[in-house]
Amino acid sequence: MRIRGFLNNDFHPPAPFVKALLTSESLGLRRFIDLHIDTGASSTIILDKDVRYLKLNVKSLKKAERNIGGIGGLIDTYTIEDAIIVFKTEEGKLHREKLTLLVGVHKLDKLEEGERRLIMRIPSLLGRNILRKFRLIYDERSNEVHMKS
Repeated sequence: MRIRGFLNNDFHPPAPFVKALLTSESLGLRRFIDLHIDTGASSTIILDKDVRYLKLNVKSLKKAERNIGGIGGLIDTYTIEDAIIVFKTEEGKLHREKLTLLVGVHKLDKLEEGERRLIMRIPSLLGRNILRKFRLIYDERSNEVHMKS
């Protein structure tokens, strides 16, 4: 089974991404999302730009046991307990991954305008909690990104 990704040329150098359907029955959520494939991220996480795109009300989400740290320091972190990420395989089948999905939000009101613009460009991440189940192929020279089980 192969799940094809793509190189996003909005980043320099181009960054590997994969498209997935994000669902949550409890939130009535069913939207496609592009996830940056990030071997440096231990967990898959939805970040500010996609929180807005998905119209998530973080106040209605359960607070995570601890906040996540990364570039920019600690961010408030919440969970979607019944998340399912659905990938379409090259064979045309659907592959589902159930997970407790992290949702991270920065305190945008405490940032300067330039910092807010930068934060809102940071993509959501497909982390090692999902990636570890696959063999990742990333070859920028041949424009090839895919996950294989």
